Amino acid sequence: MIARAVPPEAVEGLRALLPCGYHAGVRAYHRAVEGLTEGDLSEHYTRGLSWFDNEFSVALRTRLEALSGGAWDLRDHVAYAAGSDVDLMAHVVEARLHHGPASVFPGDWYGFRAASATPEAVRFELAPAPGALLCACVPSVRNGHLTEEHRAWLSRGEACLLNINLFPTLSVEERHSTALAIAPLLDRALLSVSFSRGFGLTASQLGVLLVPRRHPWRALYEVQWRWFTYFHNALAARAFLALDEGALAAVDRARREAVGRWLAERGLPVVSTGSYYVRSFRPEGELPEHLSPLYRYGVLRLCMKPREA
Repeated sequence: MIARAVPPEAVEGLRALLPCGYHAGVRAYHRAVEGLTEGDLSEHYTRGLSWFDNEFSVALRTRLEALSGGAWDLRDHVAYAAGSDVDLMAHVVEARLHHGPASVFPGDWYGFRAASATPEAVRFELAPAPGALLCACVPSVRNGHLTEEHRAWLSRGEACLLNINLFPTLSVEERHSTALAIAPLLDRALLSVSFSRGFGLTASQLGVLLVPRRHPWRALYEVQWRWFTYFHNALAARAFLALDEGALAAVDRARREAVGRWLAERGLPVVSTGSYYVRSFRPEGELPEHLSPLYRYGVLRLCMKPREA
């Protein structure tokens, strides 16, 4: 059934989770560039860094708190930046591998492992070793959910790396319930914010790591993290501040409905919860070759890209 629903011409030539753009994102980029001055270029490493610390990071924390429906309090988190969330997560994973293994929730994002020079030390496992760094996306990229199994798994670790990825694409109610489940973990978690998937800002990448002020890893990596932050992408940060989140939410609602119709028309299971962005299946029988790049660890993952909005 899934093979009939997804013919070869419907599969893009890369693995799943390709980004979906928003017209509101294009408008935000235009406003960010229009406001740029010569002084911004000259003072990027001085006044620009102060702007990142005192204006952008405050606005980011406030927006994430609002998206959580008040479930998160991020006022005591410190922001660091790099070229993309992938850069920051690769640094964190690689740095921690000197102290022990890293574990990824089975079926979650392969990038936690792909960016490592020793990928065999980054294991997909339900029973992580004591002291392992636990890595997962919020919500999961498996089906846009955060299940009780995810939450219990994350609770076992002394530290976890959470990629806030598809979180904005959830419904208001589901965002709040997901945020409530994560809230008890915030004091031990490094939050990596993805601006490309949840917010659609892919034309210029930006990665931000939110770290609890008293987290023990700040003492270890503060020098490196501050050094990375000097080179933050100010255009992407400005575009985020100019982004009309209401316009994004309206598009997400239309896309959620379109994905539901697409699944129903093809006789596939319609799941109303989770992120419409990704839908996962456990197919039976042999898969055709054109679907094999989307299949890993027993799960076929489709990145849904509805054209209706």
